[in-house]
Amino acid sequence: MVIYVDVLFVLNFFLTYLLLLLTKLFNRKSPKTLRLITASALGGVYSLVILAPKLHFLITFFGKIFVSVLIVLIAFGFVSAGRFIKNLAVFYFSNMLLLGVVIALWLIFKPNGIAVKNNIFYFDIPAAALLGAGLAAYITALVIVKIHNSSLSKNEIYSLTVYCGGDSVHLYAFADSGNKLREPFSNYPVIIADKDKLPFETNRIIPFSTVGGEGTLQAFKPDRITVAFGKNKITTDKIYIAKSDVKSKEYSAILNPEILKL
Repeated sequence: MVIYVDVLFVLNFFLTYLLLLLTKLFNRKSPKTLRLITASALGGVYSLVILAPKLHFLITFFGKIFVSVLIVLIAFGFVSAGRFIKNLAVFYFSNMLLLGVVIALWLIFKPNGIAVKNNIFYFDIPAAALLGAGLAAYITALVIVKIHNSSLSKNEIYSLTVYCGGDSVHLYAFADSGNKLREPFSNYPVIIADKDKLPFETNRIIPFSTVGGEGTLQAFKPDRITVAFGKNKITTDKIYIAKSDVKSKEYSAILNPEILKL
């Protein structure tokens, strides 16, 4: 089979991008698009090892681990060891799903236009069809995200994106009527979020009082937040976020319901 370098690169660029979108969906993260594109470009460049006449470091087990670690680091950054390992594990899981489907189709139908070598895929198809398939995959991933977020919003779980200092973090939040916290000077409502998921520095103290006693929470003011529920979306900068322990499988932040009225 004649292999065209440009087709090989573009195909694996879009495959890597789709894998990163799946990782983003499963881990409920919101990295910048530029980071995803850069990481996908690395995936496209790495696919050129299919042309290597002999196995070398980049095609060995440790070489593949090295490249995959770079792709995940570029796409999602490094906030903590635990979060990085989770991102990497989900990325590998997505890869195994894709590899399993492609190999199954290849073994069943034995198409002449598909080559699998060194775990790299090559499809001998027109460029227009390739780009169309990549676009369709991207749209499909976006539809999955929309459906996922819509189903969550029906259970009072909201999609929350925090923007601060040029970076952003995506969380799922629960609107709790018991959270009536406000920052004492500005009187802005306060979101309580899992401290392990927020890399931002705190610069404010928020006092609180509960049945169990009184205390304070470390907090910061983000540049802005976006709260999405169903087809509705709220964006505001009149907010503070306090770091605490929010341990739930369904959400990692607790909204003050007043935010939904802004």
